[in-house]
Amino acid sequence: MIHCEHVADVYTKDKMSLWLLSAFKAGFINSAGFLISGKFVSHVTGFGTQVGIAMGHSDYFFGAELLIIPVSFIMGGVISSLVLDRPTHKIPAYHYVQGLITILIAIVILLGESGLVSSDVPFDADQRYQFIEFAIIGLLCLICGLKNSLVTWTTFGKIRVTHLTGISTDIGLHLISMINPRYKTIRLKEHKIINVYRIATLFSFSIGAFMSALLFPSFGYKAFYIVFGISLLMTILSIQVRKKSLLAGVL
Repeated sequence: MIHCEHVADVYTKDKMSLWLLSAFKAGFINSAGFLISGKFVSHVTGFGTQVGIAMGHSDYFFGAELLIIPVSFIMGGVISSLVLDRPTHKIPAYHYVQGLITILIAIVILLGESGLVSSDVPFDADQRYQFIEFAIIGLLCLICGLKNSLVTWTTFGKIRVTHLTGISTDIGLHLISMINPRYKTIRLKEHKIINVYRIATLFSFSIGAFMSALLFPSFGYKAFYIVFGISLLMTILSIQVRKKSLLAGVL
């Protein structure tokens, strides 16, 4: 992950490529999570209502399973904050968070390839799989929470990569001024290129989801090697950037 010193740095081409790659990962993981368990793992919208309904019907295990989704996602933000919000260094230790994401993806692959669970058998078909489902969903949500909070923290809250609700609203608000130069946005003034990047992020997320839906039925958990490779490259990049900063005396 590359450090953004100022808000304007967020929208440079080299950094936007990282945000788009992160959105691709999020879309891939979200789609895979749905294929594994029938639940989305990269956003928490609506889960509070579902937890309440499950508890109201005395389905406590299902309610706890649903509750792990927002809890794990939030814990990703907590961990990122503990690592990044330290005033002792000018450049935060992004590589710790990115490295943790890589390790967690590796654990998901190991669980899937261990024979303890099969991607061909729905979890609900056998009670033995329910606790494994519980763990895998929690891990995938934690990964998405870490990734989204890492990108959000790095970009001053300008970029979010794991869900499309806010970004779709922003696209709609700025779409007319983007198409028609004579139309001026009064309250939310910004460069047109920013909305282009938002649209690109939406498409990147969707492409990741499409690739996952295409590959996971055929390759199972081996499909996660794609996001593992991306995450590993980002970890290496984060380490290299930090080492260069250390040598330059920035830290």
